[in-house]
Amino acid sequence: MKIPADSFSLQAHLDKVYSTSPRKFAFSARTLKDYSIWQEDFRAELTRLLGLENHPPALLVTESIQTIDRGTYTEEKLSLDVGEGVQAPIYLLTPKQEPPYKPILVFHGHDPSAQYCMGNYPDEETARINLATDNNYARALAEAGYLVCVVEQRGFGERLTDQVAQIPPRSCRHLAFSYLMHGRTLLGERVWDGMCAATWFLSRKDLVGGLGCTGQSGGGTTTLWLSALDERISKVVVSGYFNSFHGSILAMEHCECNYVPHLLELAEMGDIAALIAPRPFCAINGEKDDIYPVAFAHEQFETVRRAYELHNASNACQLSIHPGEHGYNNMMSQNWFSATM
Repeated sequence: MKIPADSFSLQAHLDKVYSTSPRKFAFSARTLKDYSIWQEDFRAELTRLLGLENHPPALLVTESIQTIDRGTYTEEKLSLDVGEGVQAPIYLLTPKQEPPYKPILVFHGHDPSAQYCMGNYPDEETARINLATDNNYARALAEAGYLVCVVEQRGFGERLTDQVAQIPPRSCRHLAFSYLMHGRTLLGERVWDGMCAATWFLSRKDLVGGLGCTGQSGGGTTTLWLSALDERISKVVVSGYFNSFHGSILAMEHCECNYVPHLLELAEMGDIAALIAPRPFCAINGEKDDIYPVAFAHEQFETVRRAYELHNASNACQLSIHPGEHGYNNMMSQNWFSATM
């Protein structure tokens, strides 16, 4: 018998494992009581999976480093103590208007640094490319009058290890595998930094309207997971990430920082997003995004829709599709925050 040329391919095996594996926390609640029990148990499991169950505490002390006048707002760089001797660079973009301010926590994507979502680019060509996909969303929100706190994520900018992959410079791979060896995850550590930043941010006395949160691509990843676990995030915009793991993260090459061991034993992405209900949640996806195909965003959003319908809050969730590729959309984001904050 002749062996077919593709006999040794493992893709069919992986597809079968995905399609036949039960997911412990697949959303199926029919009552609010069922939802509450599911939410509590699922959050506890995700917290454990991310390595956050017994995370060492943080001092949350900040030190101001510099302030730059950006015209309609000021940009202040601070150092935030997030525990274990780790300092996180954060940037506070303060509009030149009288408080109170509506606050939004922002996470940048797989960019060289947090400077990119703040619209600070090294040259005109880089600016042109990034502005074409609205990758200046932190600046745009500050110019719209929001008080914005940008967190530089672990593995980028000034937060590298000795092992750096180039183009763009990042330490995601080294950090991801190093944390896994210690029973942690890089995603969990990024979520932890977000929790610390939220605590510091919310300690201000000049805020109103609840805490919004947004990010694009890798920033959308942190935004979704943080918002699913932390109810202090009251309004959410996830851009360039919401999808199925099977249709995106597992369907093509992605950075190591996207993977969480044992996750698909528990849930798909729509189930994680359903934890946010009934808080306002908007997913932004590009019609031509070949990294996070829009068909799978629609598929997973049906799970989210059912969770919000259970809360009689269908209008509080939205899947917004722009005609472009993998990118943010400032108009969609600001329309959502304007309507909910």
